Amino acid sequence: MDAFRGVPAEEKAAELERAALRDVYRREYQRNIQNPSHKGYLLDPAVKRWNYARVNSYMFYRATTKTTLLGIVFGLIPPALIMYYVTNAKTKREAAYKAGTAKPPRNLRL
Repeated sequence: MDAFRGVPAEEKAAELERAALRDVYRREYQRNIQNPSHKGYLLDPAVKRWNYARVNSYMFYRATTKTTLLGIVFGLIPPALIMYYVTNAKTKREAAYKAGTAKPPRNLRL
């Protein structure tokens, strides 16, 4: 079964070249990691790429309407709703304790 069906020849060649390069890096990494006399650090290329992307994320981040709305929806609204619910529940509970309609829980500390 051909994995490159419908793909132009130059894209196929580029993908095969990248796959060959990954195989070379993989073999070199495995050879170094299994070498008992290897001295120094052994850095995985994927970890290096991850760290580069993490450190330089602000160089590539753009504040758009979508990212701003997502930040507001998932970053500001949930904590505000939780804070509102907790304070409202506490206020109602303490009002019920004062009115005598609810009995406060016993203090179990000795």
